[in-house]
Amino acid sequence: MGDDALRDLQIVRDRFREVNGEHPMTEADDAYAREHFTPAPPEHLGDIAAGRLPLPAYVLNDGTPMVADIGDCLGAAGGVAGLHDWFVEFWPGDPATADFEWDTFLSGQYVCLRVLDPISIRRRAVLIEQARAAVDALRIDARDELAQGSLAEAVDGGLASPGLDELLLPMTAFDRLRFGGPTVRDLWVETVRAEFHDPQPPPLPLHTERLTLRMVVLEDAPVRARAWEHPDFVRYLLHPERSAAETTFETYRHCQPPPVGPQRFLGLVMEHEGEPVGNVVLFFQGAGVSTAEMGWTLYPWAAGKGLATEAARELLRVAFEHYGVRRVVANLDALNERSASLAERLGMRRESHKLADFWSKGRWTDSYEYAILRSEWEAQASAAATDESGRGTPAG
Repeated sequence: MGDDALRDLQIVRDRFREVNGEHPMTEADDAYAREHFTPAPPEHLGDIAAGRLPLPAYVLNDGTPMVADIGDCLGAAGGVAGLHDWFVEFWPGDPATADFEWDTFLSGQYVCLRVLDPISIRRRAVLIEQARAAVDALRIDARDELAQGSLAEAVDGGLASPGLDELLLPMTAFDRLRFGGPTVRDLWVETVRAEFHDPQPPPLPLHTERLTLRMVVLEDAPVRARAWEHPDFVRYLLHPERSAAETTFETYRHCQPPPVGPQRFLGLVMEHEGEPVGNVVLFFQGAGVSTAEMGWTLYPWAAGKGLATEAARELLRVAFEHYGVRRVVANLDALNERSASLAERLGMRRESHKLADFWSKGRWTDSYEYAILRSEWEAQASAAATDESGRGTPAG
C-alpha cells in the first residue's frame, strides 16, 4: 500500500472514531463484522476519505475498515461521481429528507440494514412508522384487528414484501455502545415480538361442565398407548399406529418443560371422571400469530358423549378470549365426517374442499378447511347468552 493509500486509510479510521466514538470491539464484534461486511477496497479509500463514499460500518481491532457492499448502487449510478444525484432522486420533492438521508448514508451508520441502498433505507423508515402506529393502537386495544395486521406486516412482512425482521441485521454490543442504547432491531423486532407476538398459555387446568383440560403427565402413558394401538383412533390422523413403547416415550417428551421463546403450541389432555379421553391442540400461525389452527382427538371408547365438542368449544373460547386471535381454522380429512360435524357444531364454516391435496398413509386424500372469525364467535356467544337468558325469564 502506497503512502497516499496509507494516509487515506488513517483519515478513514480517524473519521470513523469521530462519528462513532471510542468503543472497544470484542472478538464477537469482529467476527460479526467479518460475516456481514467486507474489507474496504483499497481503491475506494480515497473516495471514503473525501466523503464521496460511506464511512466504514466497523473498524476491526486490527484496523481493517469493513464496509457494506454498495456495488449495485454504484453500478446504477454510473460510478462514484453520479452516486449523490442518483441517491437523492429516491426522495422526489423532499430535498431536506434527501440531504439528511445522504448524510446518514455517508456516515456509515446504516449498519442495521442487510442491504444498503435507498430502497431499503426508505422501507426501513416506512415500516418503523407503521410499527409505531400499530403498537400505539394495540396498547389501547390489544384486539384491534387492523393494528394486529399492520404490525405483523411491518415486523414479519407479507407476500413478496419484506418486513423489519428480514430487512434488519442482528447488530452487536458495539452498536449498542456507539448508539447509546438498544438497536433499531431490538426496539422494533425483538421488543415488539416479546410484547405482542409471544403467546403465553392461560392459567391451567381449564374446567368445563364435565371435563378438565390439563397438561399431559407421564401417568397418562398407558391410556394414551391403548388409544394409539387402536386402528379407529389413528384412521384420520397423520401418523400410523404406535407401540406402547413409542407412545410412552412421546408422552415423556411432552412432559418436558417447553423451550425458551415464543410458545406457538398449546396441547391439552381432556380428562373425564379422572381418566384421559382425548386431546385438544392449538397452533399459532402466520405473521403476528393472530391466527390459530385447532384440532382434537377423542379416544374411541369415549365417543358419542359430546366430550370432544365440549373441549373444542372451550379451546375456541381460550383462543379468542385469552390469546385474542382474530381467526381460528381447523383442517381435517374430508372422510372424517364426525370431525366435520363437530366443526359445524362449533359454528365454523367450511371454507374449502381441497381435492387430493395431501399424502397420507399411502394415498392422496381430500381435505376440508373450516374457519371462524372472532367477530362471528362473539356474535354466536352473544346470541347463545340471550337465548339462555330468555329461557330463564318467566312469561308475564
